[in-house]
Amino acid sequence: MQKIAKGSFVVLLVLGLLVILTVPVFALPNPSTPALRDPEVSPMKAGDTYSSSIVGIAFLEGAEQLENQLIAPVGRTDEQFGSNGLVISGLTGKEKVKACFYFSGYNYKWAGNIYLWNGTQWVKQVTTITSDPEGTPMACASDLGNGTYALIIYYWGPQEMNYPTELPID
Repeated sequence: MQKIAKGSFVVLLVLGLLVILTVPVFALPNPSTPALRDPEVSPMKAGDTYSSSIVGIAFLEGAEQLENQLIAPVGRTDEQFGSNGLVISGLTGKEKVKACFYFSGYNYKWAGNIYLWNGTQWVKQVTTITSDPEGTPMACASDLGNGTYALIIYYWGPQEMNYPTELPID
């Protein structure tokens, strides 16, 4: 009777360990990593007609992949895209639009401007920083015509240290 009990105990112990070690683990998305919010477009005058489309950073004209696999604006390797890009089309005559890109990093030592891709380089547009009703900073540019636009940002804070700092000796 004891041999059966010991044998059953050992079998259950081994099965229990197998179950514990082979249970699948499911990873949840990190809630602290926010998704990029798409830019917003509005006509400068009521009645102006246009169409707009969002372009992912990897698919923007004027974007290049660097050796470290990051995607940067052509000719601006110390800067990066701060949002998905925006293509505006269908404007005629004097019709213009205003575009605003969400810029949540603005208050954390990041700066930037809205740029137009002219086919060979990114051309800086007059950019103002405002906030949406919830208080999220936005980079906005007015009087924009047809074209591809992007928010290009850069960090202006202190450089990160690559080596440990020495403590002062008392």
